[in-house]
Amino acid sequence: MHMLKLSSSLLLFPLLALGIYLGSLSLLNVRLLLILFVSLTSLWLFLAYRGKAAGPWFFGMAVTFGALLVGQMATAPERAWITPVQGTFTGEVYTINPLSYDQRVLVRLDDTKLKVAVHLPLDAQVQIDDSLLFTGTVTRPKQAANPGVFCYRQYLRRLGVFGVCYPDEFELSSRAGPRLLPSIRSSLRDNVVQSVRDPGLVLALVLGERDQLGRDRQECWRSLGISHLLAISGMHVGLVALGVGLLAGRLPLSPWKRRFMVQGVLLAYVVVAGSGASAWRALLVSALGGYAASMGLHQEPLHLWATVGWILLLVKPSLIFDTGFLLSFAASGGILLWSPILRWRCSSRICQYILRSLLISVTAQLSLAPLLFRLFGEVAVLGPLATLIFLPCIVILLVGGFLAALGLGPLGIGFLLNGVMNLVGALEALLLPCARTWVLGAWTLTEVCLWWILFVYAGWSLRKPRLTPPKRTLARLMSLAVVVFFIQAQSPVLRRPLEVTAVNVGQGDCYYMRTPSGVHLLIDGGGDTPYWQQLGRNVGEERLVPYLRYRQVPRIDYLILSHPHEDHLFGLLSVLEHFEVGMVIDNGHEHSSPSYQRYIELITEKGIFHHVARSGDEFRLGDGITLHVLYPDRVRSTLPSAYNNNSLLLRLQYGGIRLLFTGDLETAVLYDLVQDPHLDLGAQWLKVPHHGSRGSFLDQFYQAVNPSWAVISADPNVHGHPNKEVLGFLDEYGIDWRTTREGPVTFQIWWGLLGRFTLSPS
Repeated sequence: MHMLKLSSSLLLFPLLALGIYLGSLSLLNVRLLLILFVSLTSLWLFLAYRGKAAGPWFFGMAVTFGALLVGQMATAPERAWITPVQGTFTGEVYTINPLSYDQRVLVRLDDTKLKVAVHLPLDAQVQIDDSLLFTGTVTRPKQAANPGVFCYRQYLRRLGVFGVCYPDEFELSSRAGPRLLPSIRSSLRDNVVQSVRDPGLVLALVLGERDQLGRDRQECWRSLGISHLLAISGMHVGLVALGVGLLAGRLPLSPWKRRFMVQGVLLAYVVVAGSGASAWRALLVSALGGYAASMGLHQEPLHLWATVGWILLLVKPSLIFDTGFLLSFAASGGILLWSPILRWRCSSRICQYILRSLLISVTAQLSLAPLLFRLFGEVAVLGPLATLIFLPCIVILLVGGFLAALGLGPLGIGFLLNGVMNLVGALEALLLPCARTWVLGAWTLTEVCLWWILFVYAGWSLRKPRLTPPKRTLARLMSLAVVVFFIQAQSPVLRRPLEVTAVNVGQGDCYYMRTPSGVHLLIDGGGDTPYWQQLGRNVGEERLVPYLRYRQVPRIDYLILSHPHEDHLFGLLSVLEHFEVGMVIDNGHEHSSPSYQRYIELITEKGIFHHVARSGDEFRLGDGITLHVLYPDRVRSTLPSAYNNNSLLLRLQYGGIRLLFTGDLETAVLYDLVQDPHLDLGAQWLKVPHHGSRGSFLDQFYQAVNPSWAVISADPNVHGHPNKEVLGFLDEYGIDWRTTREGPVTFQIWWGLLGRFTLSPS
């Protein structure tokens, strides 16, 4: 019975979440999923009726396949725009977001009820509930070039929007009658602005509006680890419920009417504030918990948490892609899991409050650790202490902000809020110099997840002392901790692969490598033509640097330039500006371009060791990994396409696997290399020369290398790269090849023995 209860309550939420996520990743057979779901559900009902022990397992499988089905249905609107649709559309505006150059208007189409992001000029007079008639092409939003770069598709996906349009023509018509919700929000906002000298923080706390909250303050709170205090969540809902409850208690109402009044006001607040998943979670917990208490039902907080989670996912499956939803439920779930264990007693109530508050905050931080590393790449170490310090100010600002929004600011509330805002500013200035972040560094996300699984299992085991004797529980947890520590303590060579990632920098080349022990190499950095540079496009700032920061690269140990063409060099300038670099390696071929001049200036200004590579040079990178320079022995400026044909030819060797980097070498030089009897070109992995161009295709070269895997750095371009003849040759010889057209391509080598393409770390 206990197993069934566990399966039907706690397991339903994570299984549903996992199923929706997996179901949205690929186009699974919906009919097959439906058949499996119906079959497993029927079998579970039959076994449960017969009282069979296997019933809960079939329940879990039925939920999983049902969730996969829900995931497919939830992302069905996305498939509507896989092929761009051109035409005239009408819909109702429900959200407006002014941007730098235009405004994003979210529209619900009248005929299909699908949601589309329509970009209109900033001077377009559009309001919520307006009817919008527009003509244009609706497509899928743009995918991010690399992890770490802002992804418009993922952003809109979290909002349940899967199409985007930049219309050729549009026409707006206002709906007759008053707009109640915008009017209420505007009135509340105006009351706060009139009462507070710097209303940005109060507006963010009370109404969830961060438009007037400066970037400096947002960055400060992120560094301190207290950004979660800005989200409208349980604290906000609890304070509103407390205030309305005190008022309702003085009215001659029955308990049911009082409860209905409280929940009605909470619902109105959540709707008016335009709140996210955390606020709806708090509202549903309050409503379901109050109902259970009134009926005299036992309410287990963890089961209530899970129930609210799967209700929200069933109503809006796209919440699984919402960062706020994930962070809110992970933090609250961890606190509820460990709360029975954190009830330590102290002689002083103040000490007990401080200790318990710190423990709860640390527990929430540990519960969020894998998500924070996955989403943001870091965890703010000062978060628990800063939360405890700022919390009293936040409570005062919330209560005072509510009163000011209701028009009571002139009664001294505004003066109080201004004073507290001054105190908040002083605390920010005091704590910000002490802010520190924990980045993965020598850790991997997999290792963090191992400790996190142990953390969750420990919380579940320790909160049930009657099921297992305490000594046996502690012994089991200690044994598991020793196992995880033993895995963590192994040599990096055993725990981590050599990673080679072809970064998507457009048409240019860029290869990032990380050895098992954490040596970082970068070969080329992509780049833009001078025309695009003059228009402000910078692939280094837009694609490469964000990706390296996302991968938490602390420094570049070896920065290598194959040759000084813009599509290999320009992106490296941003890397040299933003990162510490140990050594720069190139072929010494000088160029007259401004990019090359800036490249030399940065090397000189930062005092970076500059090595001109020649054939025969060898660099030992540790872990048994070596980098060999095979070509050139000298720069020959008389060669045709001299810059391309003096590209560095590099071979990276790890155990029995070799990787060959060819720069932009062309046919003439490739032919000479093949004819050299002293040069061994054999390699299992090949960077296809010159983006797969026809001018660099020589079948004798491919036969000499004899690769099993190949990568082509190429985006959609006017040069026709990669050439169809090259791709046909790769297919004919069974070479597993990839391009960077859809994003970065990662190749992993384990223990110097096993190589494979894998999903890029993201």
